[in-house]
Amino acid sequence: MPAVVDLTGWSIVFKTSGGFGGSGKGSITVTSDGKFQCSSLDRGQTVSGASGKLNARQLQPVKDAVAQLKTQGWDQPGLNISAADAFGYRVEFRSGDKEPVAVAKWYDNAADQLPEDLKRLDTVIEQTIKNVCVSPR
Repeated sequence: MPAVVDLTGWSIVFKTSGGFGGSGKGSITVTSDGKFQCSSLDRGQTVSGASGKLNARQLQPVKDAVAQLKTQGWDQPGLNISAADAFGYRVEFRSGDKEPVAVAKWYDNAADQLPEDLKRLDTVIEQTIKNVCVSPR
């Protein structure tokens, strides 16, 4: 992955799984132009959710987190070791049309070991999921 992130043409696929119920916290795809698509798991099957375009206020924290990414440190040993009922996370980041896609996988029991840029991205994307994917009950 190049050291410089293309801030005009990126995409993030953020997926969660596991937890006590096994269905994760929800998943989202976000692009640099603000388009998003939510999904979740229901008994192992992917269920489509909300989609649309983030407004400028919603997109700005994601853009800020992307601007600070240093994907070279994402392959730390020990992040992808699960504990009982742990949530699993997978982030795929693509900058422009560059290959390969930068991928990070971890479980919440190892979240304290994440590189700072990935912690920041995780926090922002999880908040985005809460804001645009999870319907109020």
